[in-house]
Amino acid sequence: MKETMLFEPVKQFLISKGCSDVFAEVGNFDVLGIHGSVDILVEMKTTLNFKVIDQALSATTYGHYVYIAVPKRKGEIPVSVRQILTSNRIGLLYVEDEKVKVMIPAKYNRVIMKRKSGFRLRNLIKSFQHELVGGAKSGDQKTEYSNTMDAVRSFLKYPRRGEWTTIEEILEVCETHYSNPKPSLSATLRKPWNADWIETRKNGGKLEFRYKKQASQ
Repeated sequence: MKETMLFEPVKQFLISKGCSDVFAEVGNFDVLGIHGSVDILVEMKTTLNFKVIDQALSATTYGHYVYIAVPKRKGEIPVSVRQILTSNRIGLLYVEDEKVKVMIPAKYNRVIMKRKSGFRLRNLIKSFQHELVGGAKSGDQKTEYSNTMDAVRSFLKYPRRGEWTTIEEILEVCETHYSNPKPSLSATLRKPWNADWIETRKNGGKLEFRYKKQASQ
């Protein structure tokens, strides 16, 4: 079983527990569930090993509840693993046949409430992360969002490299997944996470875009 196959059962589990939204790949974490003011983090792995335990321990700084999700394994949970998880209030989920079973319940983690910076992991959520699948390696996922960005990048990079281009000119060539493409695409292209490859200016009150020459190829 691949990590990506764990995502949908985990997502449905979180929704069944009252999460209004579930996002994949937020920050360094596989799954983030939003339950009112509570953040629930799930780290997924194909085996229950110390790497995923270490990731879950890191997650306790950011999540009110933290789980590890793995495929159902044979035998008992190792005593040392159970002690580490329970002492750190981390839950354990087994996934089998698209169903999730709680082996160790997660307990409320108060460490996150002691952070003085006011930082919340949900501040890192980007609009397209509804479309992602948790557990996929970076660069492996192709979504409608990434297809849109690839089309715009190719248009600006090759035929018009170095030229300032309006959103209308982009939309004449590039299909998008947005229901209201002009304002939606214009806003997305100005987001910080696209600043490494596209630059923006106002020319006579009109927004224009250009591919950055120093952007990675």
